[in-house]
Amino acid sequence: MAGETSLPVCLARVLDAWQDLVAQGEMSEQTFGRFSQLLNRFEHYATAHGVLEFRAVGESLAAAFIDAHGRTRHGHVAPATAATRHLRRSVLRMCFTTARELQLIETDPTWHIDLPPRVKGSTRPLNDDETVALRRAAEFVERPTRHAAAAALALAGGFSGEIGHIRPADIDLGGHRVWMHGSTKTLPRWCPLDTWGLRVLGARNRYLERATAYGQTPFAVSGRAGSDEQVQARVCVALRDLLKRIGLAADQAVRPASITAYAGWATFTRTGRIEAAARHLGMASLDSTAALIGHHWQTPTAEREAGRHAR
Repeated sequence: MAGETSLPVCLARVLDAWQDLVAQGEMSEQTFGRFSQLLNRFEHYATAHGVLEFRAVGESLAAAFIDAHGRTRHGHVAPATAATRHLRRSVLRMCFTTARELQLIETDPTWHIDLPPRVKGSTRPLNDDETVALRRAAEFVERPTRHAAAAALALAGGFSGEIGHIRPADIDLGGHRVWMHGSTKTLPRWCPLDTWGLRVLGARNRYLERATAYGQTPFAVSGRAGSDEQVQARVCVALRDLLKRIGLAADQAVRPASITAYAGWATFTRTGRIEAAARHLGMASLDSTAALIGHHWQTPTAEREAGRHAR
């Protein structure tokens, strides 16, 4: 019926599908809250522009919503920040990805909408929608694989130089955490496991229990001998394979560290403290942590000087 293709009905079905992802641990409650709020705003925006059918949403409307001005906390109209524009695109991209899976639409009007990079460094964190896609790609297999374990450990906050050394004794499923041994660049620490990570690593642990050398078998790489560099390379191969599966192979700013950076960014977003993100990732430098997660936490020197002279 015509009503079943209306914008409100289709978006409600998308939100229901996202709720299922939350229940399965593939999307966090925080991500669902941000995404659902912005999707409701998009519905009001589209309706105000006369678009009432879901299939009538085109690239021009999507781009206009992404670039739309907002209001500051003082009520002033202001251009959308780069972070806001990227978040809006992430929401719409995830929306149309879900809608295609539900067979509500065949195209994605955000596909050709390009935005400037969020960060100027060599590596950027994954977006929320990319992280959801990574979880789904990692687990879409018949048995718990090393790829899924590597993704779970990276999303817990482990770097490629640490992940390959994680063994069953390092996983505290009851405590919802994993012990990272640290590396030449990071400090030893406990990293929290979310619902998805617990499920994946729990399944991997049960699978490994059948191995003859259970206690010495790594979670995320093969058990064959190798140097630290070789073990790290195996982890990177697994993570790059997952990034390729979700269509990020061509993005030069996306690397295995982008997955770990997302964990630090999520901690910073939740706490508002760069120190918390640094502790989570085992990084001694706040500047390096901020650069990795794409947070510009220091006022540029020129701006500080201008402010000093203005007083």
